Amino acid sequence: MVSPAVLAGIAAAAAMALVWPAMIFGICRRRMTLAPRNILVGAGVFFVFSQVLEKGMHVYLLRANPVTAAWFQAHAVAFAAYGAFGAALFEEVGRYLGMRLLVKPSGNPGTAAAYGIGHGGIESILLGGIAMAQAFVFAILLNSGSFDAALGKALPPDALNQVRASLEHLTLGALALASLERLVALLLQIGLSLIVWRAVEASNFGLLALAILLHAAVDFPAGLLQAGQISMLAAELPIFAAGAVLATLFLYKLPAKPAVPAKG
Repeated sequence: MVSPAVLAGIAAAAAMALVWPAMIFGICRRRMTLAPRNILVGAGVFFVFSQVLEKGMHVYLLRANPVTAAWFQAHAVAFAAYGAFGAALFEEVGRYLGMRLLVKPSGNPGTAAAYGIGHGGIESILLGGIAMAQAFVFAILLNSGSFDAALGKALPPDALNQVRASLEHLTLGALALASLERLVALLLQIGLSLIVWRAVEASNFGLLALAILLHAAVDFPAGLLQAGQISMLAAELPIFAAGAVLATLFLYKLPAKPAVPAKG
């Protein structure tokens, strides 16, 4: 059974996946020009490069090809590095191409911030909001006793038991951390967008390489966690440390609000 408090927490986490991008957008649009087109470009490029192209590579190497699938299963650290650099390479190259070919410059830092809000916002919705909404439905099914009947044909027994166990052991603390992680990821996407936009402006591929390395460094602990090599605490600490730095820089570097002319 999933307690009413945890059910409420799941619903709140799903809502916060939408609130975070809206909140950052509201803060930024008072301080800089955010072109809707650039937000849409960021969202679209993320979807194509991450959810289509990158996932296509993962399906082939981790499932369809038995040789590479077995090798990655036997080499946990290599699996973590592959996941981290795969995500970093696809997302940052996509970001560079999207900014170079599709965005409409609207001044610094507005161009990069808008792209980052689109990129991080759709990521928050897809990986946070939709996932939590699905978890909420599964929890309702579990509490009503229809979990096995509803999902038994769609999932193999091992996967079904894993979903059930994850729901039964879900805590409010874990949900709060997951929600906060979505905010950190959004700030990270804005920060990386600032670096890559500078790479576009200066035609500096060194900055693009820096963005790829930074992205991979943040994702690597999560890969190690997925491979069972480190604890949840060890995986989360670097992410939230990066988040604290990014939040500080975001607030410090945010342009001042234009002064309102005095009447008289």
